[in-house]
Amino acid sequence: MIGEAAMAMMGMMSVVSMVVYACILLLVLAVLTVGLMVLLKVNRRLAEDSRYRARARSAAEAADSTGA
Repeated sequence: MIGEAAMAMMGMMSVVSMVVYACILLLVLAVLTVGLMVLLKVNRRLAEDSRYRARARSAAEAADSTGA
């Protein structure tokens, strides 16, 4: 009888640990997803800035070549 209770407790412990591991896994996935979203947003802003600078540079070169 005591052995069955001990086995039931061991089974419950493994279920609890599996739930804890699943929660940790979900938190890690959430952090990775948010990090990826932030990186994509930063990349988009850098690309827009790069396009803006390229347009400004070409406009400055065009103005310089026509003014000279």
